[in-house]
Amino acid sequence: MLKSKNSSSFSLDWINQIPSSIAIIDTGFNLMSASPRWLANFQLDLDQIEGENFISLFPELSQDLSTRLKYSLDGLRDIKFKYNAKDCHYSSEDSIWHLNPWKDGYGNIIGVIIKVEPISKTEELELELNKTKLLLNNKSSVAKIGSWELDIINNSLHWTPIVNKIYGLKIDFEPTLEKAIAFYVDDSKNIIQKAVDEAINLGKPWNIKAQLKQQNGNIIWVNTIGRPKFKDGKCIRIIGTIQKVDKENQIDVQLSKLEDELNEYPLFEKIPQGLAIVDYETGRFINVNHQFLKLSGFDKPTFINKSFKKFVNSSVTGKLESLTDQLEENGAFKPVKFTFTNKLRHHLNLKVTGNLVVGKNNKKSILCTVENITTQTKLEKKLKNTISASREKNDQLLNFAHMVSHNLKTHATNFSLLLNFLNDEKGLTQRNKYMNMLFNASDNLSETIKGLREIVAVKSNVNNEKKSLNLNESVFVVEQNVAGLLKQTNGKIINEISDDTTIKALPAYLNSILTNCITNSIKYRCEEKKPIIILSVQEDKNYTTLSVEDNGLGIDLEKYGDQLFGLYKTFHRNKESRGIGLYITKNQMEAMNGKITVESTPGQGSIFRFHFNKK
Repeated sequence: MLKSKNSSSFSLDWINQIPSSIAIIDTGFNLMSASPRWLANFQLDLDQIEGENFISLFPELSQDLSTRLKYSLDGLRDIKFKYNAKDCHYSSEDSIWHLNPWKDGYGNIIGVIIKVEPISKTEELELELNKTKLLLNNKSSVAKIGSWELDIINNSLHWTPIVNKIYGLKIDFEPTLEKAIAFYVDDSKNIIQKAVDEAINLGKPWNIKAQLKQQNGNIIWVNTIGRPKFKDGKCIRIIGTIQKVDKENQIDVQLSKLEDELNEYPLFEKIPQGLAIVDYETGRFINVNHQFLKLSGFDKPTFINKSFKKFVNSSVTGKLESLTDQLEENGAFKPVKFTFTNKLRHHLNLKVTGNLVVGKNNKKSILCTVENITTQTKLEKKLKNTISASREKNDQLLNFAHMVSHNLKTHATNFSLLLNFLNDEKGLTQRNKYMNMLFNASDNLSETIKGLREIVAVKSNVNNEKKSLNLNESVFVVEQNVAGLLKQTNGKIINEISDDTTIKALPAYLNSILTNCITNSIKYRCEEKKPIIILSVQEDKNYTTLSVEDNGLGIDLEKYGDQLFGLYKTFHRNKESRGIGLYITKNQMEAMNGKITVESTPGQGSIFRFHFNKK
């Protein structure tokens, strides 16, 4: 309680100016304050709930939320927690809660800052995994497929009742990894153990047929599939399925029944292109040739008697009605392009054409020709990128030409006129006035030339090698550089970035981008508000995204959105505005294969997101 009491001595007036949805609690889990948006989202009144135990406000979340809050008080940053609106009565929207330690000026943890954001599709898929497993359990009872999950961190194994039936075990049997592997016989036991080890250490999935000895002594064949899941480069769990199968899986029998039908295609294996024969009625593969298998990397049983839909994406399945109509009307369908992932996990661009073939007994099938156009597609993409880059360079040259012809010409004309006036003027007072005007004109010319040098510097450093940089170290340097501005304006920077966050960037560019964005947040502040700047990071497969959020003047994007990053474009009456900072920042990000996105509301603030490419 002493820490809670101390924490209350800090002024929390700034939270009323935050446009984000944020709540702050002390070490006793008591609500200290909340932003207007958070209160509006949950339809709560701060006067009624201030000082209340935060967990008691959300009793439905008590167990999971309490655990995560304790972790946050231990110093863990950016702990994510999913809020399911349907399970609670305060809000109608699902969201993600980001939990971060709240520290005083000496680095002591005095509470937790909870930031609420709309849930993204990626986060939804990840956090809904348990629901997916429940659905799998329900479906597996019909297909007699058992599902299981191995928790690497806690060394625990969980599986569905179907697995008990496959092993011939009672329902109350408590599985472990060692017990599960012990049921496999002879070489199968070594194969399964090796598959588990490779999944954990190498991230390698498996799909294996093996022999298993049930508890009653019967030996059966099973098909087991395992998929490792990683977090922060470490395998944390493996999920998979197990199904009882016949030894041959009846594929050889099906192949033998089809041999007579395939004899009517004598040149099938001699064609130097990938060929596949698909049953017209069922859409299942009847046969594929050697070139097709070579292209895919899989063996023939992988395809035979399987629906082609299993191997194509939505770009093909979405056109099925059109393809069927083409086959009926013309006996063939036009080329279809799609992406296919072969056994080596290489993404191939394929082009497929199909012709309707009528065999014995009027049996219809589709003869498909499969062509690998990956190289061609890459060349086309490279050509488009080259054309796009050329257009961009041309636009930049036009921009420079405009600046030189217009801006520098304006300076030259101004100098010429002032010199003429000075030459004609005899009075000392007026001559001094013209001299002052000439000095001002010289300063303005120097400023224009300085801006030109800065832009050229960005372009000339494009080929410099990016480095892996600790983001918080760079932020600390910039914070020191703007410390005077922050003190002068009573500004505050809230850093929610994890200490181990790294990005790939040019050091000089990163410093310039951070400095420009933070100083802009201070420069374009609302006079009646203290500037608040929130720094946070989100990760995805391709980008590390730095978000810089402020409570400043904001920008009318509907009015100025297409001019936002233009040269010499300004949107507020500020004597320090040059209209060059955002232009340079955009060029620096693009030079590093990154990008900038913006959200802004006039009078409420802006969020600039800097997407740093991980490559």
